[in-house]
Amino acid sequence: INQIWTVPEVFEYCTNPAYKYIEPHLSPDGKQLFFITNIPADSAVSGNEDIWVSRKEDGKWMKPENLGYPVNTKSKEFFPSVTHDGTIYFTHLDTILNDEFIYRSRRVNGEYLQPEKLGPNVNIGKARYNAFVSADESYMIIPAYGMPDSYGGTDYYISFRDSLDNWSQPINMGPKINSNSPYEWSASVSTDGKYIFFM
Repeated sequence: INQIWTVPEVFEYCTNPAYKYIEPHLSPDGKQLFFITNIPADSAVSGNEDIWVSRKEDGKWMKPENLGYPVNTKSKEFFPSVTHDGTIYFTHLDTILNDEFIYRSRRVNGEYLQPEKLGPNVNIGKARYNAFVSADESYMIIPAYGMPDSYGGTDYYISFRDSLDNWSQPINMGPKINSNSPYEWSASVSTDGKYIFFM
């Protein structure tokens, strides 16, 4: 407000200290708040990291709902990022390979389609996670570990998507945001494209 950040407030549905509430993401229209929590999806299931969403109606945030299958599984899902058309990008833990990969699920007629694992220009390095996709789906910022041109540890890379849905070779985003720190794990860009926020 007036170019000054207000004092943070705890989101009203994320107050139980018994659970995690991490990696929030606002949809481009500001009407959906996605986040990760390990609240059990139902009383018969133990908690597991899933993607949940709260929808804004008449200026008020509604009680969050588990996104459900096929996006959420018995494994762990992390770091949702959503486009204008509702496509969701996220990190999924492959329990067979014991490795995390970036997936996306298209949203058609209000339903999420079976997620697809993205190709080698997105699932890069020895480890990759917490990808941010632009609202128009034209580019993606990918934190990746073990790349040959890394400044050390994890770096931010950018990949561009063409009209045929191909992702370009990833480009290291350079020393203004990358360093020898191992903690460059997540980034997001303001909806006007003017600011990048990063860890």
